[in-house]
Amino acid sequence: MPLLVAMLLLSPPTLAESSLHFDGVDDHVTMGEAAELGLDLFTLECWFRWDGAGDETASTGSGGVAFYPLVDKGRGESDGGTQDMNYGLGIDASSGALAADFEDLSSGQNHPVLGVIDVCDGQWHHGAVTYDGSSWAIYLDGALDASLDTGGATPRFDSVQHLAVGTALNSNGTAAGRFRGAIDEVRIWDEALSAEEIRTNMNSATSHGLGLVARWGFDEGAGSVASDSVGLVDGDIVGATWTAQAPFDANSPPYAPVLVQPEDGGTSASSSPLLSVKANDPEQDDLEVSFYGRLQEEPAEDFAIVVLPDTQYYCSERYDGQAEMFYAQTQWIAEQRDALNIVYVAHVGDLVDSADDDPDQWVIADAALTLLEDPDTTGLTEGIPYGVAPGNHDQTPNGDPEGTTTYYNQYFGVERFEDRSYYGGNYGHNNDEHYSLFSVSGLDFIAIDLEYDQSGVDMGALSWADGLLDSYPDHRAIVVAHHLLESNGSLSDQGELVYGALGHHDNLFLSVCGHLTGEVWRSDPVGESGTFYSLMADYQFGGDGGAGWLRIMQFSPSSGTISVSTYSPWLDDYQDDDDSLFELAYSMEPGGWELLGSETTPAGEQVSLRWSGLRPGAGYQWFAQVSDEDDSTTGETWSFTAGEGAPDTGDTGGPDDNDHWNDTGSRDCGCLASGSAQTPWALWLLLPALATRRRGGRA
Repeated sequence: MPLLVAMLLLSPPTLAESSLHFDGVDDHVTMGEAAELGLDLFTLECWFRWDGAGDETASTGSGGVAFYPLVDKGRGESDGGTQDMNYGLGIDASSGALAADFEDLSSGQNHPVLGVIDVCDGQWHHGAVTYDGSSWAIYLDGALDASLDTGGATPRFDSVQHLAVGTALNSNGTAAGRFRGAIDEVRIWDEALSAEEIRTNMNSATSHGLGLVARWGFDEGAGSVASDSVGLVDGDIVGATWTAQAPFDANSPPYAPVLVQPEDGGTSASSSPLLSVKANDPEQDDLEVSFYGRLQEEPAEDFAIVVLPDTQYYCSERYDGQAEMFYAQTQWIAEQRDALNIVYVAHVGDLVDSADDDPDQWVIADAALTLLEDPDTTGLTEGIPYGVAPGNHDQTPNGDPEGTTTYYNQYFGVERFEDRSYYGGNYGHNNDEHYSLFSVSGLDFIAIDLEYDQSGVDMGALSWADGLLDSYPDHRAIVVAHHLLESNGSLSDQGELVYGALGHHDNLFLSVCGHLTGEVWRSDPVGESGTFYSLMADYQFGGDGGAGWLRIMQFSPSSGTISVSTYSPWLDDYQDDDDSLFELAYSMEPGGWELLGSETTPAGEQVSLRWSGLRPGAGYQWFAQVSDEDDSTTGETWSFTAGEGAPDTGDTGGPDDNDHWNDTGSRDCGCLASGSAQTPWALWLLLPALATRRRGGRA
């Protein structure tokens, strides 16, 4: 029996309608070593009400996170053995959002995933985290809050550290970290539940089910034992007191619409086909169903963006770096421009090592980047578009944004770029902050370069960048800055400021940075429905001053992916570890989605829309979005070829003398639901993504 069906058939147990309250000082529940709950795939979930900071946080280890624990098996103790942490879910002390972590079997490395939605509001929430063997996913109230690809790391399932709720215990049962508030309905599964399964299950007290390996409902209402209704791992309650249970009333988003007709990928019998879906909702709420369509276009060509990490030791020739390594990088980019369709080069800063103290280093940087401008080698009159974000070593004093960038602006100032068509302009009196515009495969981009500034002194630059994204809403936005991520994948101070200032824009999708040796990336929600990827790469202390390593980001509009690889023209070699070679999902489908119509319907009903007067023989794409009062769920994108026949059965109007062709090759449309009359629509909307949520997270 499928897991979801099994859960739905369960009869809720008789409950004492209670939960446990933790004082944030010494209260907790301990389950001992609980070896049978050591897992490599899992879902952790619970209801919680956070009432503020406890007396101390728990550290998950070096490169991990400091959090107030909800449920976990272990904490930071050692690396590379059974005293490593198996898994943990808690509240990040720095952001007030959910966070999770584990240490891996091979090295003891931490793999933290950090949510973004603050839960410090004294309200009940449902929190969950899943791990499927490669990807972390945090859900808040049934909505995806954050995700992270670990590259296939295996959690320390043989950990001897103890399992606990409300604190984190090491292998001796010693506690660290204190949760303040209430916790209810703690469940552990031995597999990664889907978003639909989490949403379906979260508003009920599920006492058993396929894949459920432990569940403490805290239903006793009295006593010092928390019973496990699934297995034999009861918990000893230490100090925590009984209180009222969680409300179990978080809204579940509607189910994805189910296709009825026309057949996906088929040919319709009509040039005015009936689009039909079935819409349903877990709470049986009334629903609004919106239909979107467009003329199908040919897939766009692949293209690449190259990222140049810190080059300071090539220019200073320290730590065995050589100027020739920098020259090899840019010469290779110029030579590969046509083969890889390289459309932009982003330098993340620390061009040089000594800023305004050594002009000879700038001569090397100038010579290297001039190779990108050569019409003979690049085949382009203006060369390959590129930008450079000043790093801390490009400032005097080092790391002071209020200091000088004299040589940077002498060599890479406004005068160097102002006559190039891709150069958009600058902020302030110099080129420390500037932006570029470029287009490829029918897609428009804006790349904004920001100066290193961890202090956030110049908020005007972020206001300027915010204004640019307002001015270019149809351009896909990239932020380039020197230090936006920490080594553990958390946002730096400047990264937090950038995300806070620009994260409401749907078109923001990528940032790249360097500064700290290593490779890491994360994803965060932006706008109403977007995903924002942040990537850090720096190789300067990896040997030979960086050894010429650079990042290639290959964009494939047809597959909706960005393939990231790490290559050194100096060594003529690729790195093949999971941090250096990976793939990101990113929709690059063209715009032009037309809102064909919307209709309100009871849950569980079939809803239809007449898409009138399509061009016979032309291909079309469409999708439906289902919304209740709080959330929206967007279905798959379906396609068909328009036929030549008359409208199929169920037509309530059809084309008439007032129909007109529009730019997508379609005519006006009418909605049909429960026998409603035809309603014409001509509203155009450009959608940046195919998944929308109205609050906190992504569908």
